Amino acid sequence: MNKSTVHLIFLWAAVLAAGSLLANAASAGGRAADERLLQYSIVGSSSCDRTPCFNGVMARIPVQRFLLELAEGPMARAKAEARDLGAAGIADLLKLRLVRFDGDRYLLNFALFTAADVGRIREVSERYAGSLAEALLARRADIETALRAYDVPGVDPGSVAYFLLGCVSLDWDGLAVTDEKKYRKTTEERFDGSYVPAAEELGETSLEKIYWGSHYEEFSGVHFTSFGDHHALPRMLFPDLLWNVPGLSSRYPEAVRNAHRELLSDSLRRGGAKIGRMMLALREGPKAAGDLARAAGTDEDESRVFLRLLSVLEYVREKDGWYETRIPVLTGRDAVMTAELRAIGRRVMEQWLAGNYDRLAADLDGLSFTRSGVPFSEGFTMIWHYLFGIVNRKLVEAGLFADPYEPGRAFKGALPAVCDLDL
Repeated sequence: MNKSTVHLIFLWAAVLAAGSLLANAASAGGRAADERLLQYSIVGSSSCDRTPCFNGVMARIPVQRFLLELAEGPMARAKAEARDLGAAGIADLLKLRLVRFDGDRYLLNFALFTAADVGRIREVSERYAGSLAEALLARRADIETALRAYDVPGVDPGSVAYFLLGCVSLDWDGLAVTDEKKYRKTTEERFDGSYVPAAEELGETSLEKIYWGSHYEEFSGVHFTSFGDHHALPRMLFPDLLWNVPGLSSRYPEAVRNAHRELLSDSLRRGGAKIGRMMLALREGPKAAGDLARAAGTDEDESRVFLRLLSVLEYVREKDGWYETRIPVLTGRDAVMTAELRAIGRRVMEQWLAGNYDRLAADLDGLSFTRSGVPFSEGFTMIWHYLFGIVNRKLVEAGLFADPYEPGRAFKGALPAVCDLDL
């Protein structure tokens, strides 16, 4: 899959999360007049070097209110053009192809999901996710055989399965498969680039245990990923912690904030790369602090700062002066296992989608954007996220995957992984 597309899909998930937090904080009495109504994102690439800019236009509260009205049905030309939408008004929406003009009325022209739409998607996805989870569990023996190749003491094989099947396969490969098979639209020429926009009405539906959100960044060839739901935020994991510069919110535990302050004495990228090299060294087995310092290319004083942070975050454990990893760390030694698991996931997804996509689309007929004539495929990116996120919850419940909410886990809702494989 094209990496820039993947990155923007991650941003879409992050925007959904941020919107959910704001929605849950809304008072029961309703929103203020200037409070945003929509969370929005794109898949693809866009630029604000020219106007109108998608993000700038979508940030206007009158625009959000207008688009939600269009989601209910077409609007007469005179009424629509009388609305005060800021800047160039409805002309901006036409240029960005967020609306279209048909006869003497305006219609919605992109995938906007109302709160009612999201409720339907959640309900239908719960039903369909069962058969996809069962299809993966039918390959459980093959999956567990492949996982036996991962022989790192102290690492739960279920956490390896969670990362490679739940994140890399269902999320990343799933987005590639649905693109390749034309189940979802990923790019479309619009005003200033190639992208597909989407928006969702802010609501109060919990995202707890819908495991769909991958946060990813590469530091000098080392790949950090956190994967989980967007209910438990902020994540006390990498790369999320490396994005919180120059400091951490008081929402983080004091031990994390204290260790992180020391880490920030180094540059972000240099520190991230060193931590990554330490973790990669632990793929080979337990190491002393001096060995890890040499692997990271640093001195023992600095390595102790890193190891304190990694210990607090439950990435490593120490016993009698030796450190071992507690999380999946994947290197070239794991390439065959990784390929085997991804092949299983891809085959299951391809077969399941071939047999279920049309029925799923029929069961979701009448969503706001499809009533306006927007293709179902244009909204399938978000629908797929709900679907595979619920599948992942079911695979946790079946015991194939490690549980991000396992009792005794200090930081719940997501699990980390570190690798030097280009996934």
